[in-house]
Amino acid sequence: MSDEATRPTGMTLLLSIAALGLLYFVSGWLGLRLAFEHKAATLIWPPSGLSLAALILFGHRLWPGVFFGSVAISVMQGFSPQVSAGIAIGSTLEALAGSILLSRVVPFRPSLDRLQDVAALMIVGGAFAAVVAASVGVTVLWLDAQLDSSSYFRILLTWWQGDLGGVVVLAPVLLLLRSGRPAWSVLLAHREFWAIVILLFAMCFVMFSDLTSGEIKSISSQLPLFAIVWAAARLGSRGAAVVAVPTLLFAIFATARGQGPFATGNTATDMSLLWLYVATIGGMAPTLAAAISQRDAADARRRLDVSERLQIEREHLLLEQRELIMREMHDGVGGQLVSVLSMVQRGQASPAEIADGLRHALDDMRIMIDSLATSRAGLPVLLGQLRTRFEPLLRRNGLELTWRVGEGVSLDAFDPQRSLHFLRIIQEAVTNVIQHARASRVQIAISRGEGDGSTVTVEISDDGIGAVPEAAHRGRGMQNMIDRAGEIGGVIHFESASPGWRVRLLVPALPKID
Repeated sequence: MSDEATRPTGMTLLLSIAALGLLYFVSGWLGLRLAFEHKAATLIWPPSGLSLAALILFGHRLWPGVFFGSVAISVMQGFSPQVSAGIAIGSTLEALAGSILLSRVVPFRPSLDRLQDVAALMIVGGAFAAVVAASVGVTVLWLDAQLDSSSYFRILLTWWQGDLGGVVVLAPVLLLLRSGRPAWSVLLAHREFWAIVILLFAMCFVMFSDLTSGEIKSISSQLPLFAIVWAAARLGSRGAAVVAVPTLLFAIFATARGQGPFATGNTATDMSLLWLYVATIGGMAPTLAAAISQRDAADARRRLDVSERLQIEREHLLLEQRELIMREMHDGVGGQLVSVLSMVQRGQASPAEIADGLRHALDDMRIMIDSLATSRAGLPVLLGQLRTRFEPLLRRNGLELTWRVGEGVSLDAFDPQRSLHFLRIIQEAVTNVIQHARASRVQIAISRGEGDGSTVTVEISDDGIGAVPEAAHRGRGMQNMIDRAGEIGGVIHFESASPGWRVRLLVPALPKID
């Protein structure tokens, strides 16, 4: 609902009541031009839409404007003050009932940016509230002998249709002109708006003039619908409302003058066709605008959800990378530096041993840094860098390196974390060969797994003394290899070879999807 600060008070309230009464009288006088069955009942009663919108937007305290405007119309028609007051009570109760229900009972927003708002306005403010005015008004006329019992229900239906038609035609337009979107400055500065308005006036001129006849006249009646759809889709709810106004005015005044596609020569038929047309136009504009607004809001929420989800994923990835770096620093570089420091503190380290320990620490750090660059370089490049780092290290330890990568090996899908585990397993296996195997040659072979090639096989073998430790005798390095293989969805085997031993890693070429 509108903000309380916009509700008139004091002299402003009195002027607002007077303005509403005047507008009610003028719109009622125009609406009576379409009366055909009874002078008090018409199929389109604009004051019902005007009064409902006014009380919704500016507060229920404007109800005297509805009452006095209705009394003035009835007196002008020749009814007695008592009958006029009775009809005015029905009209006032209608406006109050509709606005109170919409403001305090039904979840309703005057901006009509939801389909439920449009439905509530039409059903509660229109169809339901119109029953009050029609029942009271027709009963007052019947009690005053202004109509007989045989026509009671027929006039009641016409009165109800007229008040409903007034709500459908005028209330959405007035609400959207004040509360719709976009802002007036944006709408009036939009060239497309003026193009639609000019096109609409041309369509209405063709439709409601005597220039067309027969099938052409019937077809032309559909032309303004395209302009309203265009406006609702491109110019928002306020644009659709502005475009609907001239269409409704053209239709009403042309039909009243006997022109246009609804002028058949039979007044009852003309009014029925006009009522269906203006109800369609009046209901279609806010309905389309609300549907498009809801769609845009849903799209905006989806984009926001996607953005938030991506942000969470980025933060989660960053956290994983930080934890990975912390772990690798602790297990790799940290462990090497602690060992060197311990030897120095005990006075048992020679310069060569210190240099060797620091060299291992640097190698660990380089491997970790290389693996974090995999998004740019890729695992195949990192394996080449690892080989370059291994060769001088193995030469210093009297080992000959044989390196072989088979054809068709799929390594491009390894992310930084999987790549680091992959490299660490190879590094640990080679370190074990250097420290324990007493070998002269080490071979690293990377090949495509058997079957459909969905796995990668890595074998690190040597020609040393060879031994397969039992689980209870495996050191920390071997356990780390087992753990790392499990984290990348692979398995690792320690096998005897003749001579030497072999570490065989089988890992999926693609990451496991949980």
